[in-house]
Amino acid sequence: MNRESAIAAIMDVIDKDDIVVATTGLISREIFEKFDSARNFYNPGAMGLVSSIGLGIALGSDRRVIVIDGDSSLLMNLGTLVTIGKCQPRNLLHIVIDNESYGSCSEEESMSGSVSLSKLAATANYASSLTVFDESSLKHAILESEGRLGFIVTKITLGGRRDFSRPLDLVSIKDRFTRHLKGWPS
Repeated sequence: MNRESAIAAIMDVIDKDDIVVATTGLISREIFEKFDSARNFYNPGAMGLVSSIGLGIALGSDRRVIVIDGDSSLLMNLGTLVTIGKCQPRNLLHIVIDNESYGSCSEEESMSGSVSLSKLAATANYASSLTVFDESSLKHAILESEGRLGFIVTKITLGGRRDFSRPLDLVSIKDRFTRHLKGWPS
């Protein structure tokens, strides 16, 4: 599985009312270019913080929040796993797209290959935590995690397209997202 197929599988199976919080770099840029929506919050330039942002949104909303993180981003802020596990938001699903590298930079190796991220999440009290290797298993895991705090490590191959558009009008995107959260017209 590659990044493109992993993101497509996620976006294909999540509910249209779910909130999507996307990490910095190629993950958010690909989602922005291919799946842009008022329900999406993009986090460009704040590596490691998407899980914290997703937690805050989940605690303030009844809607399901899908955090789409990267392995290197998660490694920059591992403490959030403990905070999320302590808070137990049943409406949060944390998906980590793991290529074992800083894929949005110049593909230097990350340390995710030296530890089980899913075991870390389980130790931090996520209700479900697993690793998947193909689109079918990813879709199944997303559907099975409904109604409980979940963590899915999605193993992907390194590489892929890099020339995505960047979300640049961040104030408009934030305003659109805020209106969407409040149920106001976009």
